[in-house]
Amino acid sequence: MERRKLGSSGIEVSALAMGTWAIGGAEESWGLVDDRESIAAIHHAIELGINLIDTAPIYGLGHSEDVVGKAILGQRDRVVLATKCGLLFPRSNTEPPHRCLSSESVIRECEQSLRRLRTDYIDVYQCHWPDPLTPIRESMEALVQLLEQQKIRAIGLSNFSCEEVAAAREFGPVHCLQVPFSMLQTRASQEHIPFCDEHGIGVLAYSPLARGLLTGKFRVGDTLTGIRARDSEFLGERFRRNIELVERLREIATACGRTVAQLALNWTAAYPGVTALLFGAKRPSQVVENAGGLGWTLSEADRQRIDQLLGGPARAE
Repeated sequence: MERRKLGSSGIEVSALAMGTWAIGGAEESWGLVDDRESIAAIHHAIELGINLIDTAPIYGLGHSEDVVGKAILGQRDRVVLATKCGLLFPRSNTEPPHRCLSSESVIRECEQSLRRLRTDYIDVYQCHWPDPLTPIRESMEALVQLLEQQKIRAIGLSNFSCEEVAAAREFGPVHCLQVPFSMLQTRASQEHIPFCDEHGIGVLAYSPLARGLLTGKFRVGDTLTGIRARDSEFLGERFRRNIELVERLREIATACGRTVAQLALNWTAAYPGVTALLFGAKRPSQVVENAGGLGWTLSEADRQRIDQLLGGPARAE
C-alpha cells in the first residue's frame, strides 16, 4: 500500500485509510453492526498495509473508539491512529451533538479517547467541527499543549473553511485537514485542496464513495434507510442523475477490470494534493474491495472520459 507524508507532521500514512463511523453501531445511521466483524475488518486492513485508522468519540457515543482500541491491541506500532474532539455526547436521542472546543473540553476529551483506545498517545488529533463560541486561539493552545506533552503527534482540523484554517495556524501548526471529496462532491478541489497544498497541510478526503452511491449497488426506486434517507444526493431527480452517472462510470470500470467503487477511489486518490482517502467498512470483504482501488493507474483517455461525465475537469493538471 502506497505511503504518503501527512503534511509537515513527519508521519507517513497509507493512501487508503479506514473510517469507522459505521462500526460505531448506530443502527439508525448505518444499520446493524457486528463488533466481531468490525474488528476482523480492521485486522484485515492492517494486513493489507492500511495503517491509518480514523475514528471519533461521537461515532456510537464512544463505541467506535472502544472497538478500534480492542482491534489494535498488540499491534499499536502498525497503526496511525486518528480521532477527534469537539462534538459532545447529546443528552437525549432528540438532541444533536453540542459543539465545544474549549481548552478544558479538548483536554478532557483527549483523556477519555486515550482510555477508550487503550493507548497512551494519539497520532492525529482533529477538531471535528468548528466551534463558533470558542476563540480558535483557546482551542489551538490546548492542542499545542497536548502536542508538547506527547499525548498527540499531529494536529488536524475537520470541516473547517480555509479562512478558519488560516486563523488556527496563527496559534499553532495544522498538519492536516479532513474534508468531503469525491466524484460527486468536488468543491474541495477549488478551495481546500489548493489552500492545503500551498501551506503544506495534508488532505484527508472523507466520503470518497459518496456514502455508498459510488459503489454501484443502488438503483432508482430503492427504499433507503438510515442516514441515506436524509441525504439530498439520494433524493428525487438528483438521485436519478447520480444513478445515471454511476452507470456510465460502470462502463469505464468494467473495461478496466474494476468495480465502480475501485474506479472512484482510484480517481480520487490520484487527485493532486490528496493525501489519503477515508473509506468506511463494516466487514473484511468491503476492505478487500476498497483496497483494490489502488495499485493501478487510469489511462489518460479514461481520465478525460470521466472528466467529461463529471461536467469538466475537476482535477488540477
